[in-house]
Amino acid sequence: MEPKLRNVSHEDLQLFYEVYGTGNTVILCFHGNGRSAEDFRFLEKKSRKIISVHLFLHGHSIFNPSRIDKDLITKEHVEKLLEKIFIKEKVQDFHWVAYSQGGRFTLSVFPTFAKRVKSMFLIAPDGLNDKNFYSWSQRQWWTRKLFKRWVKKPEELMSISRTLEKGKIIHPKILSFLDYYTSDQEKLEIAFKSWSAFRNLRPSMEEIKSAIDKNAVNFNLIIGEQDQIITLKSASLFLNKLNKPEALKTIPYGHDIFKPHIEKELLALMTFEAFD
Repeated sequence: MEPKLRNVSHEDLQLFYEVYGTGNTVILCFHGNGRSAEDFRFLEKKSRKIISVHLFLHGHSIFNPSRIDKDLITKEHVEKLLEKIFIKEKVQDFHWVAYSQGGRFTLSVFPTFAKRVKSMFLIAPDGLNDKNFYSWSQRQWWTRKLFKRWVKKPEELMSISRTLEKGKIIHPKILSFLDYYTSDQEKLEIAFKSWSAFRNLRPSMEEIKSAIDKNAVNFNLIIGEQDQIITLKSASLFLNKLNKPEALKTIPYGHDIFKPHIEKELLALMTFEAFD
């Protein structure tokens, strides 16, 4: 069955999403950087209604280009747009699945919707540590300027990265990750723009912990054992701060997990109907 494409608006923001199915079990999905809302079609089932959002700069979702540098996307913007989706789709409560950059969006607004969330499955989510180099560098004007240069000169970025990898300053897997983006100019540009535009989406550990403590959310974190982008170590530290070490689930892969054989393993780890 072909998905139904719908949208909601707030100010200059237009957020599109796809809907698969009409079942009573509602699953909200947020994809990762450079990925697609269609990534979550593997969750389709007769009993489910899947609402898969096109994050900004992906699919059909749009906003004023000035928001890449100023008047940035905030959690309040995302909250208002999600509330409009819930009203439009008549959603009372739901399950939440998010991957990579979609995890940053999810963790940022989760406390607001925690009372309505039955279960959450975060797959290699961004936003686990707001104080690491990656998160810190997003908020520095000079690093953004540097990456803006590298979007036009990706070969320079890769040359520097190879030197750092040879000096064992960065892991070979990170070199592979950078090579994945620099091999496609459009992909690299989207990564830079989203990195800049979404830098004010900063999850609050205190608010997340409070929301989990107060609400009966089946909270899960799925991490690839070979993932060098969102590492097993960072996931463990995050869950220890939440007093939820048991929420960790691992799969024997890296960061790129949307492949048929891996999706089957993800399905085995995710239970939704049991919490309806």
